[in-house]
Formats: sequence, structure tokens, C-alpha cells
Amino acid sequence: MGETLTLYSFGDVDRSGKVRWAAYELGLEVEEKRVRFPAHQEPGYLELHPLGQIPAAVFRGHVLTESTATIEYLAELVPTARLAVSPGDPERFAYLRWRSVFAETCEARLVDIAVSRNGLIPAEAADLHTGLLGRRIERIASQLPLQGWLCGDRFTMADVVAGYNLRLAVQTGLLERSAVEPYLGRLMARPAARESRIFASLPDAE
Repeated sequence: MGETLTLYSFGDVDRSGKVRWAAYELGLEVEEKRVRFPAHQEPGYLELHPLGQIPAAVFRGHVLTESTATIEYLAELVPTARLAVSPGDPERFAYLRWRSVFAETCEARLVDIAVSRNGLIPAEAADLHTGLLGRRIERIASQLPLQGWLCGDRFTMADVVAGYNLRLAVQTGLLERSAVEPYLGRLMARPAARESRIFASLPDAE
């Protein structure tokens, strides 16, 4: 049995999904700690994550926050999995670029759109982001690889971040499913992705 990561989450498809998927790709066990809304703003959870955000994780006695930073850190702790691209590697810039495209350009806006559509924040938040992000994410989708992964033949944490964002883009209607195939289908077919349930809200790729 592998090492265990303790993961604090709302459910399967919030940002904890990235961490859960990454953990399974790395061969880690995941101990789930579900947090009921709005307990993430209560003192007990705030002692763990002072910003009151989901997810948080505990691994090897360390508290990890910020999902993209967490999966990168985990990948560095398990270098044999080769899910991070190290300095000096020819694919290093592609790795940094794609990770930034999704984590910086897309993710916060996509999350705002998704939670707005669910009525958790005002609808104006979705309206604010939809136009500009919609145009950008269509251009991003046009650059997805027809074969392999974002860093050539090597699956990396950049693909995990991409998968989370592309699922949100499809679910919120910013992208047609066809615009992100066959890349999204390859992500959904990965055993670790299936185990993580991050794509459970999407039908299987045909």
C-alpha cells in the first residue's frame, strides 16, 4: 500500500479533483475529509487553511494549500512518476506555459462562472467573464494536441490542470465537447482520472 494523502474537499469535482487525480497518478492513497458548506469558514477549518478555501491536503505531516501548487509539489516528491518537467528538460517551457495558460488565464474565471450558474454568487460574475474568456478558450482549444499530451508523449501535471479546466469549460457551455476532442477523451480514459471521479459529471467520450 502506498503513502496516504489526506484531502479536504466539498465533493468530487471542485478543485480538490485536481489533487485527487494527481494523487492517484502518483500511486498515493487518498483519505477523504468532506467539508460541509459553509464549514470551510469556521474556526476548525480555518486553523488548517487560514484563507478558508477548498481544497487543503496533508501529506507527510505538511499542510498543502492551493491546488496547482499542491500537485506540483507532490510531483516533485515522487520524481519516479515523471509528472513534473524539470529545468533543463526540452519540454520545460511547454510545461510551464500550458500550466499557466489554464491555472492563470482560465481557472479562476471558469470557477466563478460555474459557481455563479449554481447560484452561489451573483450572476453578474458569470456575465463579466464569459465574453472575453469564451474567445480566449476557443483559441486555447484549437492548440490542443491531436495525439499525445501537452508535453509531447509525456503525461504531466499540466495535463491534470488542463483537464480540470476543460471539464468546466464544457460544462458551463463555453466550449463544445467536439472542440476539445480527442484530447479530453484521452484524459477521461486514464485509470487515475476515472478513479478520481473528476469527469463523473461528463458522459464518456464516444
